[in-house]
Amino acid sequence: MLRTPIHRAIAFALAAAGGAVLALGLAAPASAHAALVGTDPEDGATLATAPPEVAVTFSEILDGPSTEIAVTDPAGEVVPVEPAVFEGDTFTQPMLYTTPGEYTVAFRLYSEDGHRVDDAVRFTVESIPEALYAPGAAPTGEASEGASDPATADEPEATTDAATSAAGDAEESNTGAALAAILLGLLVVVVGGVVLVKTLGRKQQTDDGRGGSDAV
Repeated sequence: MLRTPIHRAIAFALAAAGGAVLALGLAAPASAHAALVGTDPEDGATLATAPPEVAVTFSEILDGPSTEIAVTDPAGEVVPVEPAVFEGDTFTQPMLYTTPGEYTVAFRLYSEDGHRVDDAVRFTVESIPEALYAPGAAPTGEASEGASDPATADEPEATTDAATSAAGDAEESNTGAALAAILLGLLVVVVGGVVLVKTLGRKQQTDDGRGGSDAV
């Protein structure tokens, strides 16, 4: 079959269009936006114990220097954490905590085509290992130490002993005062008796002297 110039032009146009479609098809995956594939722990999870790190995986290789990550606690305060570690399409964020509750790992990254992706992972923790508390947020333990301190535990007994001792001292003081009063009373009686005897003796002598004088 003979091809006319028109046929050759049409064939050339169809070939060029097919090549362009194929090129666009091959280029599409390379320029696709980065998509969140999975997280560990899962978004929205409630954990009995706080995890030491959070891993986030995407559909593309990540550019660490251009990725921004922030960790916030239940009060919305930013928690100071170590920089994330990037491995291919995954970043792993070391975690620290301030108090049990919901934590957010927010991130901003850029796809290979320059498209910006903003997203976050949220999860709730019910307890925090002592080693994972942020600086200045760990419990001091003074209350528990005070409760287990033998000296503090014996304090009520010591107070009771002091009160008992004071009561004993007061009772002894009252007893001593009573004895002193009795002895003082006895002393008054004895002295009074002696004075009375001496007075009666002198009176008797006076009466006897007067009687003898009258007889003469």
